[in-house]
Amino acid sequence: MSIRQSRPWGVALLTAIAAVSTLLSTSAQAVDGDAAADSTYTFSAKIDVGGVRACSGALLNNQWVVTAASCFTEDPAQFDSLPAGAPALKSTVTIGRTNLIGTTGEVRQITHLIPRTDRDLVLAKLDSPVYGVSFLHPATTVPTAGEALKGTGYGRTKDTWVPDQLHIGTFTAGTVEATAIGIDGTPVCKGDTGAPVFREKDGRPELAAIASRSWQGGCLGSDETRTGAKASRVDDIRAWLTENTASTLNNWNLQMLTRTSTGLYHTMRNSNGDWTAFGDVQKVAGSIEDLAYAADAAIKGKNYVFAVGGDGHLYEANRRPTGGWEAFRDITDEVGSKPGLTRVAVTSTGSGLALIGLASGRVYHATQDADEKWSKWGDVSAKLGVLGNATQVTTTQTSGGDTQIGVVADKKAYHATRHSDGTWSAWGNISNQPTGLDAINGMAFAGTGSNLQIILTSPTGDKKHAIRADTTGSWSAFGNLGSRLGTEPTISVDAASVAREFQAAVVTADGKTKHILRHDNGKWDAVEQVAGYPGSPAGVALTGSAD
Repeated sequence: MSIRQSRPWGVALLTAIAAVSTLLSTSAQAVDGDAAADSTYTFSAKIDVGGVRACSGALLNNQWVVTAASCFTEDPAQFDSLPAGAPALKSTVTIGRTNLIGTTGEVRQITHLIPRTDRDLVLAKLDSPVYGVSFLHPATTVPTAGEALKGTGYGRTKDTWVPDQLHIGTFTAGTVEATAIGIDGTPVCKGDTGAPVFREKDGRPELAAIASRSWQGGCLGSDETRTGAKASRVDDIRAWLTENTASTLNNWNLQMLTRTSTGLYHTMRNSNGDWTAFGDVQKVAGSIEDLAYAADAAIKGKNYVFAVGGDGHLYEANRRPTGGWEAFRDITDEVGSKPGLTRVAVTSTGSGLALIGLASGRVYHATQDADEKWSKWGDVSAKLGVLGNATQVTTTQTSGGDTQIGVVADKKAYHATRHSDGTWSAWGNISNQPTGLDAINGMAFAGTGSNLQIILTSPTGDKKHAIRADTTGSWSAFGNLGSRLGTEPTISVDAASVAREFQAAVVTADGKTKHILRHDNGKWDAVEQVAGYPGSPAGVALTGSAD
């Protein structure tokens, strides 16, 4: 069914354009954008405003879409008159549906609008969260003249009035203004207003601008030859975007450490999916010579970072809730020297920390109390038995005060529990469960309430997820994450519980860091490639922290 226009939309657009002297006016060949392949650019949104006009947009996070304010005003030239609040007409958003005839993706109602007054841009809140669809994060740098950009939209093409298929176009950035940029290339037609204009950086798209006004040259029904358009910048309003989507934020953050070929770097992700820029940990907390491994755990907002140096010593630093860092200090004498220390894992116990170490094939355990005093290493292998050829350890805490410990040894996965009274369970062989994996090279734990969630990886690139009920000790079926995280072999994996959400990250052999999130209701978000750190990634560590 076609979307009827209640007024001469194109004429109003051209009138608005004519008043803007900086709009690109150079001619470009009018070519249709290519149809987007299925399940690509799923952040793209089709917006139906009261059945009288259609626009495009982009999903910023689970519950917010960004588009053009002029989509919701009777006169597009008066976008700055749009009031905040519910839209005047019932407005529906279809997200993650490349072909509108299909059933993939989600459909939501817009309940609230938050417009800008200095540019044609508005935030639209959805009536409920969207899951399993990728987000489009705002850029941090302004587009430059001549820069190659892309855009996606559901607007008219040169031969179709109301396409059912998402199309992708290519543009060249022109004049850069205080609040807008000029773009030229693929025609921007009716229905493309609000479409995301983005660059692809470090293997992922980032939002540069939102399409606003165009000449519509090359569009069906237009005799115009000019294809230039105007788009509203977003790189300079990131703080405004974060502030005005805060109603769907909670006070929990994911903290991530990435160990690379050039050092150790830290970033944070809030509950709306916004990432901070990576910071150089060793620049602010001191250098660790030949850094071999790193792990972290948070108590409230304070993140404790542990590093194994090339000398086999163990170092501890912390990031305060205010963002400042306390320098690395050598804690080897406090916990006891363990020659051959190669791996550590750490978890919060509420008021303190539980630390697991792997040295010369043996597993050790130490604790830090509320006064930040360390116990000496205890020999877990002496208590529970030596696991041959151990290569990795992981740990988390579940409600009730139980510390869960995992070890990968002889390409098998093992699990034990240190109960709140200090007693230990025996090693359990997770590989005896129907994991579907012949060999295991990575494992990560995260405690979500009383349940233990686990991710396993194999040398051939398989990735599995399961949940162990702490009350019964029974395991769920092992689900396949390969369709989400890909099948590239994994060289590092970690997981964390963040406000009862299971979040995990992997570093793949082809040099990518990927993040995935499972909500408490069992729904998964789309996988996101994390970028912005210097060097090639070698390891990742995660923890959840509350402000």
